[in-house]
Amino acid sequence: MAITGIKLRCGAEHWSSMIITHVGTVVAGVMAKIVDTVGVYWSGGDSGDQDAFVYQAAKILVPKVVGSGKAITQGAKVYFVAASAAVSPTAGANTLCGRAIEAAGASDTTVLIDLSGNVAA
Repeated sequence: MAITGIKLRCGAEHWSSMIITHVGTVVAGVMAKIVDTVGVYWSGGDSGDQDAFVYQAAKILVPKVVGSGKAITQGAKVYFVAASAAVSPTAGANTLCGRAIEAAGASDTTVLIDLSGNVAA
């Protein structure tokens, strides 16, 4: 599930971003992995447009994979699933990107996390 627009739940002093150039059309609020960094596009745009890519945020609402076994407990590690552009509690081949600040049920489509998208770098 893509979130329309970025959903930061912290002040500007509690998040970090880098400026990137889009290689295709991107929607604001979509999670992605750029090389070794997981983050969320700030405003989106077309190929060639510059945008902020938020890779660290104390509190941000992000898309979550839905389904059996996909409940996330408060404080649990969350992993970015590239195929879904969302987070999951399942490590596997997915990329560690933070911890859940609040619990989320198996059917919840979003979860509040502490995004640490550069943790694996």
